[in-house]
Amino acid sequence: RLRDRALKIFLNESSSWRGINHHHPATFDTLAMDPAMKQAVMADLDRFLKRKEYYRRIGKAWKRGYLLYGPPGTGKSSLVAAMANYLRFNLYDLDLSGIQQLLAAVEVTPAEVSEMLLRSEDVDAALRVLMEFLKARRSKTNDKQNDGI
Repeated sequence: RLRDRALKIFLNESSSWRGINHHHPATFDTLAMDPAMKQAVMADLDRFLKRKEYYRRIGKAWKRGYLLYGPPGTGKSSLVAAMANYLRFNLYDLDLSGIQQLLAAVEVTPAEVSEMLLRSEDVDAALRVLMEFLKARRSKTNDKQNDGI
């Protein structure tokens, strides 16, 4: 039954999520990836699936994160799609492209932002806190600049 369910990709639009059908053809069979690494990722995903009850029992969020990096066209999105297809999990696409200018304006490093997001179990809450933090930092920076005038 789970195999027949249509997967969705949810896009963040302002303050809500909009789901559209996800039909990416990537699978672990079609990925151009080191075979040993591919098997390691699949084994990690299988282990994650089997430990749902363990996470519930210890009171932790049942989640698994992967940090993918590299230039465009190196297979990051295809790997994510293959993982979603393998697990039969929906995807959530969070566009953070507009945040770079804000970070530069308030002198916050991407590492600080990453740390805030990694510590959060709720992405929406993390983004609200992050935006409040950045606004406060920008206000503080503006106050310092105005004091010098």
